[in-house]
Amino acid sequence: MTTFYKENTICTVCRSENEYEGIASTNMFGSLDLDTRPPEMKRSTIFAWVQRCPQCGYCAADVTEPRPGAQAVMSGEEYKNQVNDPEHPELANSFLCKAIVDRESGDYADATWALIHAAWVCDDFELPVQAGACRQKGADMLTVAEAHGQQVAEQEGASTVILVDLLRRSGQLQKARQLIAKGRGSNNEDIIYKILDFQSTLLDRNDVSCHTVAEALAKRD
Repeated sequence: MTTFYKENTICTVCRSENEYEGIASTNMFGSLDLDTRPPEMKRSTIFAWVQRCPQCGYCAADVTEPRPGAQAVMSGEEYKNQVNDPEHPELANSFLCKAIVDRESGDYADATWALIHAAWVCDDFELPVQAGACRQKGADMLTVAEAHGQQVAEQEGASTVILVDLLRRSGQLQKARQLIAKGRGSNNEDIIYKILDFQSTLLDRNDVSCHTVAEALAKRD
């Protein structure tokens, strides 16, 4: 069961007061996707993972928390073009705008997840081209995050698993194969090996669709 609550918050950019719905509690039944997207019921709470100020368009996990230079970023053409981009659902635009603010403030790990979340929204709206583009940007941002010493996932090897899935599902199959070869030599976690082996099987079939961790583990168990 998922329960929500309503709260009034003040936007740190324009100081307007607005009401948002937050998550009080939720649960999950089933397996994560290979890119860590949770199953229901948590899956359907994605709308509450980002807030957008209806007055100024500031997008953040919490609009009461300031990001360095957010106002200047919002005045830029990239942000203004994205916030109401008709090619993407509104929720995806909110995540994509959050990614821009995160990136410009130097938080590349948060920007990576915002791009991944935008891809999930596009999946739900059956927009494969937009979802693929979000994943490609997410893969690039994950690489930037790691280059800056920012951890995208806590478990050893998990960021490699996520990056492989982003590459595979955005059609960058050769890059995914190269990363698997590298990842196999640098990680000793059995679960990571199993997932990478499963990804190799998917790549051999040119399969760019969604699959779960449970599928990967069942393949060799």
